Amino acid sequence: STPKASAASALLLVAIYGTIAFFNPLLLNNNSHGDDHSSPAAPGTADSSHLQYHLPPMSSSTSSFAADVVDSANNQNGNLRLESSENHRRLSKALPDGGCELTWPVKPKPGIPITYAASYPGCGARMTWNLVEALTGLWTGDDWNNNGRGDEVVTVKTHYPQSNGILVDFDDRIHRAFIVIRNPMKSIPSFFNHIYEMRNHLPVHSERAPLDEWIKWRNAYVATEIAEYKKFIIYWMDRY
Repeated sequence: STPKASAASALLLVAIYGTIAFFNPLLLNNNSHGDDHSSPAAPGTADSSHLQYHLPPMSSSTSSFAADVVDSANNQNGNLRLESSENHRRLSKALPDGGCELTWPVKPKPGIPITYAASYPGCGARMTWNLVEALTGLWTGDDWNNNGRGDEVVTVKTHYPQSNGILVDFDDRIHRAFIVIRNPMKSIPSFFNHIYEMRNHLPVHSERAPLDEWIKWRNAYVATEIAEYKKFIIYWMDRY
């Protein structure tokens, strides 16, 4: 089968499983927090969900760097590297008195290629935006240019071709992308929480939508959102 067909088939299987969960409200509170938004809350239930990250084994160089970070934090060795190197960037610089100095992202140097950071709404775009800045030390932006940085960025967040995303004016200069993918069973309820916040003029990432509101929206739009998610995956699989 072609990559396009394989991607579509794999996503369809995930979507079918997710749809089963959508029609069982009890599953919505089963460890279903998201990177961007929590899943809709059941009335009268406590929020006991938590984030879990399953990390792959680290390479020897990454492991060594991580160990240095731990040792620096605990001031346990005399081989502290306080400055950033060409290959690694410190998120903060340890100071002799036990304090630390935060290092803020800066404008990329000319010639650094721009990368699309593509994701479907509810997959963790905002978290990814922050992580890229923290790990690279370079500015990031988004397709709507909300921070005014234009093309002076290392990544551009976008939800395109989903209706909340667009391609930037300098799209012809972007020749690579990474895609943030999350199970639709988690990302679509997370996306609805964002919609609920916007409709009710609430701060972003502040509320879990009531369960009855989620059920009404789910029954009306879940099939559309699954189709949109599939279109999103196929677009980015085919583009590069």
